[in-house]
Amino acid sequence: MDVDAAQVLAFRLAAHGLTHGRGDDPDPLAPLAGWGVQDSPPGAATGALLTRAHAKHPLAVDALTDAIADRSVVALYNARTATAVVGAADVAAFATALRPTDDDTELKALVGSTLPESSGDHAGPVATAVDAISDVLDGTTLSRDDLHEALRGRLPKALLPWCAGCKSHHARRGLLVMAALNGRLCLEGRAGRQPRFARTDQTVAWRPPADEDDARAELVRRYLRLYGPSTRQDFAAWAGVGTAQGKRLWTLVDDESRDDVTVSGVARGGGRRILEADTRRLAQPRDASGVHLLTPGDPLLLARDRDVLLDDRDAAKRVWKAIGGAGLVLVDGRVAALWRGRKQGRRLDVTVDPLPRAGRLPLTKLAAVADALAPHRGCDGAAVTVS
Repeated sequence: MDVDAAQVLAFRLAAHGLTHGRGDDPDPLAPLAGWGVQDSPPGAATGALLTRAHAKHPLAVDALTDAIADRSVVALYNARTATAVVGAADVAAFATALRPTDDDTELKALVGSTLPESSGDHAGPVATAVDAISDVLDGTTLSRDDLHEALRGRLPKALLPWCAGCKSHHARRGLLVMAALNGRLCLEGRAGRQPRFARTDQTVAWRPPADEDDARAELVRRYLRLYGPSTRQDFAAWAGVGTAQGKRLWTLVDDESRDDVTVSGVARGGGRRILEADTRRLAQPRDASGVHLLTPGDPLLLARDRDVLLDDRDAAKRVWKAIGGAGLVLVDGRVAALWRGRKQGRRLDVTVDPLPRAGRLPLTKLAAVADALAPHRGCDGAAVTVS
């Protein structure tokens, strides 16, 4: 099956609810069902939901915070150490799908850099850390500093390396990730400027799937629906798992997918996978219309084959910076510009930098979309400037 980058982008825009000016689903939290929404950098999840909210069912700025507080939504660390945001009913399946087996190769890929030198035993130290985190969070919530202080009394020194930035000994985040994937740690709001942690299994109904491979296969399916056609390597990088674990999960959907998709005009275009059920949508994707401001950390930006979305290398460097990346402006299904927002009192100043060959920007529509995003930044409205 041969397609081009424009078809792939159109397929993904439809899957991400970015085909029209606003999303089609009246539930503003519906995008969480794809398992691709994260809150890294902080605020990214709300920005993504605002961008996709149905015009007649707008998202309240504090809706996600309220959903986490009423425990219909859970925030937890994923295998990439980013903060994933998923529905409470899905959280056990999501975590189970990402959790490596006790196979040392799979564990080492996820937590190897967080553990002291070992003789091939990663399962033992991980179990020790997960048990300690489970104990100190039992029946309570703790700020980040309080969690680490409690762990200093429970963990061996080898699992509490010195952190020059914090100027203290504390457990590395990889161990917190493993606690999260075992249902023993989630983020339940803030304690001042720090995250506040709780036990997931004491916060929501924690119902691990009867067949763990069902959850693992579902993770691959949801990935392919959002980011297909794709490769096993890109899936593993998106999920944050090692090569062996990624290969094991990838094979679980062999019977319901095809690996013969070639995408012309992009690097590593051959041998890509798509679900059989999605081949028609890929061949004949829906036309996209409307204007969207994608914020840094938006799910669409998490695909590893970035040239499908943006083939301008200089612009790509500005978007995918480790800290402080620019957002993207989508106009009728094409990437038209980069943008940055800066709060000036109660006004959000949005600076738009058009890309070459972008054509004329629809400034009235752009201003309306910026106004809708302004409350997320604590502003009453927005002013748009084209650089």
